Amino acid sequence: MKRLILIAVVLLLLGSMGYFATQNSHNVSLNFFGNFSIQLSVWMVIAGSFVAGWVLTEIWQFISHPQRFVQSFLGKFSRYKDNKKQQITQNFEDASLLRDPKQVSKSYNKLLNQETPLSIRVQYIEQLRYEKSAEEMLKKYAELRTKFQGNLQVLLPYLKLACEVSEWDLAERLSHEILRITPDHPDALEGLRQFYITRQDWVGCIGQERELLKKFSGSLITKNISLTHEDHLQKALRQDPKCLSNWSFRYLPQKRDKKNDKPLEAIGEAAQLQKSGMFLEAARVLKEAFERTAFPELLELLEEV
Repeated sequence: MKRLILIAVVLLLLGSMGYFATQNSHNVSLNFFGNFSIQLSVWMVIAGSFVAGWVLTEIWQFISHPQRFVQSFLGKFSRYKDNKKQQITQNFEDASLLRDPKQVSKSYNKLLNQETPLSIRVQYIEQLRYEKSAEEMLKKYAELRTKFQGNLQVLLPYLKLACEVSEWDLAERLSHEILRITPDHPDALEGLRQFYITRQDWVGCIGQERELLKKFSGSLITKNISLTHEDHLQKALRQDPKCLSNWSFRYLPQKRDKKNDKPLEAIGEAAQLQKSGMFLEAARVLKEAFERTAFPELLELLEEV
């Protein structure tokens, strides 16, 4: 507060003297040597005196306390750099929100150095979706993944992009890498689930769904999973009739009705026998299952065999 009052008094004094000098057109003649002299206004002399006084004070501080002077100077310079960096970062954030590719690139190039936070690097790549192709973005993430190996800040958005552009082999590798770092990570489990669905590997799919429903039941990320899980269980039985033999359904909120499992197991077993060329054995399995359950699809498949 005292400093503010002092600054106000000095400014008032300078203003008064400057106004007085302007109104009266007072000049000061400075004689240097011989006939050489300079005519200056009073205002310029006063301002120059203050500047000279400040310079002399700083010189005296440097001579009397050099270490303190250097520390003070470095501190001011560091604060200036931090404020400048903070302002550029804010400009980058604002441009990102506005989806302004030119301003994003301009601000990012000013920030880019060895100390640039990884979060800023990832955010910049995400902004490239508004001007770059999927292949170019995947390449950028691959480069960042190589530079920052095993870092979830890179792997998670990389996995999200891989699923978004249907690069399923890449999504599978990234999901397994994330699970090695953080077992049961929901994003990795979901990535594998989507991979198995696209490959129609329903046995693998229900394994991922079970883990997600165990740990995140009732949440937003499992809302759609809970709606399709029963259908996927039935499809898995058609692929592998024994996949639910030692399966615990305690993770489900309600008790599951297993009455349709037997005919589906028979369908799965018959399909495996047909692949092995054992058509008569497949027909026998379907016939016996139909006699026990009267499941209509069994009769249709039996006629085809």
